[in-house]
Amino acid sequence: MPQPPDPARFAYADARRILRETLDALLPPRRMSVADHAALHRWVKSPVGAHMERWDHRTAPYLREPMEWLSSDDYDTVAIVGPGACGKTMLAENWLLYSIDADPADLLWYMQTDPATEAYVKGRIEPMLEAHERLIGDRRHGRDSVAFKRFRGMRAEFLTFTASALVNKHVARIVADEIDNYDESLGDPLALLNPRRQAAGADSKLLLISHPDRGAPPDAPRARQRGIMAVYADSTRCTWWWRCPHCGAYSSPHPGTARRMVLDWPQDAPLDVIQREARLVCPANGCLIEDGERHAMNLTGKWVGAGETIDEGGRIEGERIRTRTAGAWILGVMSPFTKDGIGGLARARAAAERAAELGEIEGLRQVMVKSWGEPYAPPARLGSVDAAVLAERAEEGLRLGFVPDGVRFLTAWADAQGSRFEVLVRGWGPGGESWVVDHQVIPAEPATNPDDWDALIERLTEGAFPLADGSGRVMRLRGAGFDAYGQPGVTEQAYAAWLRARKAGKVKRLGVVEHRDVWSLVPTKGAPGRAAPRIQVVYPNSQRKDRRATARGQAPLLLFNANGAKDALAAQLAVAPPSVGAVHIPRGLLSPAGPPHDFLEQLSAEARNPTTGAWEKVEKARRNEALDLMVGCEVVARLHGLHRIDWEAPPAWASRWESNSAVAPASAAEDARDLAPPPAAVVAAVPQRPATVAMRGRGVIGMGRRLG
Repeated sequence: MPQPPDPARFAYADARRILRETLDALLPPRRMSVADHAALHRWVKSPVGAHMERWDHRTAPYLREPMEWLSSDDYDTVAIVGPGACGKTMLAENWLLYSIDADPADLLWYMQTDPATEAYVKGRIEPMLEAHERLIGDRRHGRDSVAFKRFRGMRAEFLTFTASALVNKHVARIVADEIDNYDESLGDPLALLNPRRQAAGADSKLLLISHPDRGAPPDAPRARQRGIMAVYADSTRCTWWWRCPHCGAYSSPHPGTARRMVLDWPQDAPLDVIQREARLVCPANGCLIEDGERHAMNLTGKWVGAGETIDEGGRIEGERIRTRTAGAWILGVMSPFTKDGIGGLARARAAAERAAELGEIEGLRQVMVKSWGEPYAPPARLGSVDAAVLAERAEEGLRLGFVPDGVRFLTAWADAQGSRFEVLVRGWGPGGESWVVDHQVIPAEPATNPDDWDALIERLTEGAFPLADGSGRVMRLRGAGFDAYGQPGVTEQAYAAWLRARKAGKVKRLGVVEHRDVWSLVPTKGAPGRAAPRIQVVYPNSQRKDRRATARGQAPLLLFNANGAKDALAAQLAVAPPSVGAVHIPRGLLSPAGPPHDFLEQLSAEARNPTTGAWEKVEKARRNEALDLMVGCEVVARLHGLHRIDWEAPPAWASRWESNSAVAPASAAEDARDLAPPPAAVVAAVPQRPATVAMRGRGVIGMGRRLG
């Protein structure tokens, strides 16, 4: 007769536990989001003491919506880009607690190295589980290890991202932490992780988190993106928008957004001063924002995804693109956990940039990626502009003052100097190919004489130039700009003249391109800091402490990244025409006496610092007006949408001459006449050239002689 098993020799499972786990598995998950679960059950260590306090979404409001994505059926992948100390890993921790307590499902958590995995589990995961013992209760059972944690209805494994750790792993949920630091030889982490969750089907979820160590700037082509920024590029691409505490306008701290709020500081000051005086600058009205005001701004914040737009009042329009990957990008200036706030960020970057000038680039890369949360962009390998090469390339067949074949539209830009205005006109064609059409030097008193400003604005708003085909037709300027900031008195005179022209109907708002107002004539200014947006249109008002203008928010200001614009110009000048992006230079810009050619010497007056990427004068005494004029013309062209034009179906103002709305018939130029020539001392230095004509109603008035 068989004997019953000896209990001393055989261990039996607890029947009650088996029954309980079986019944639990049959129960539906509790209907709540990861964000709601965290608000109800998560405890975190207080930043000002050793005690524990309940999770509060108001501390870092930007984390709430990404947590919602983790329990949403709309997405199966969530990508979070961010610096250190911004809370991004807390999303994964909250998801783990949610999986243990509310919606059990097996979870894999990958990290970059064995030491990092062990340190994180022992330093963060185990203390978190202990702090939530009352929540977890008897859900946690059995012996576990650093790598393996077992709970009722689910397990969590913490692994290093290696080939062996990917074998035979099939779960519904995966956390891939710091993916930009995974072994690159293994391949694309996303491609390797997706098969690990295929068995879970529609219920699967993958959370990817990382600093953007391998990323390229957001405006780089998708093919150049790597790591977390590549996943973000294929996602909803959400950016954070918050409300200025002074003027109430919504803007974003993210690179590439239409209204970017930048961090500004005195560039050459001691580090202590930089930390103390760093301020965020509102792009809408130039308001200066203190570090202590960021918390209230974050409470007003909203995630805006690709396909959506947000106006200055915070109204979101459009529909977020439909994709299975949700993406959010957190920046250091958003984080309440950043050491020493925005002052600390400014100090760290300034110190790293100064070290980079001595050749220590790695420190700057680490600051940008780990503290600022932005991909590091090494300075482009652009040499200085070579005046001799440009002189050899100058074209005999181009006549200054005439619009050559290939030009589809014209832009102009004026620079105010102590005793003169300088004006450049640049023509644009398909692919960004451009031609220097005209250069004028106009004697004036920009700081004191309003009549000189009125005359300048008349040139910029009513200017037109004859086509080089001999038909007598003329092409009107599409848009123009001028430097609104200079010696004392210039800003006041510039804005007052613009307002007079606007009241007289000579200046017009032409529409909106990429959420920016497009004006026929716009004051301009180089934006502070090398991280400034490429271009943005703001409306300065008296909120700005250092504001000198008198427009009080009525006039626009086109802010542009002068450093980036000079990069673009250097790249264009490096291309021999005819070619996409190349610049055509008329021989009329060369000095008749031979080199040095003043205009070309001014173009080469600055060179790019190879370590910091900043453009600096080669010699302090060198003039650089031509460089500024060339940059200004492109800034205006970009405002009007140069880089968005479909040249196969362009707008009417950028069409071929036969159908171009800016080209006037020959009859419009019949009454053209020259004004009196400028002083002989100025004219003697350059050859005489034909007069420019400007449209006024149905007639044409002379524009004066162009000077080199």
